[in-house]
Amino acid sequence: MIGRLLLASTLLLAAESAAAQQAVAHMEACTDWDFIDGTFGARNSCPKPIAILFMTLADQRIVGRDVPPGGRFDAGAGERDLRRGWLFTACPVGYLPNVKFSVANGQTILDSLYNCLPAGRPGV
Repeated sequence: MIGRLLLASTLLLAAESAAAQQAVAHMEACTDWDFIDGTFGARNSCPKPIAILFMTLADQRIVGRDVPPGGRFDAGAGERDLRRGWLFTACPVGYLPNVKFSVANGQTILDSLYNCLPAGRPGV
């Protein structure tokens, strides 16, 4: 009987741990992109903070910031910087895209075919 209780407790803990590692949906719908004073950026329109990763294809420099609700993400890019294209991901704060944020994964990112995983998860 005690063995069964220990096994059940172990299985319950394993299930809770696995659930904590589950992917969550990206939060791209929370980003409203525009230019303000010649600088490209996005406003977080969701009630939760989001983590944005951004890259212009011209220089492939990654800019990442956490943006509070109602806050603005300044991409540090002007219109000229965007001519060759750009990528971004938006995840809840504490999460990262489940694909490496890179030009190699650009089509997956552009097609919004990524989810978000807890940032502390191995391999993320």
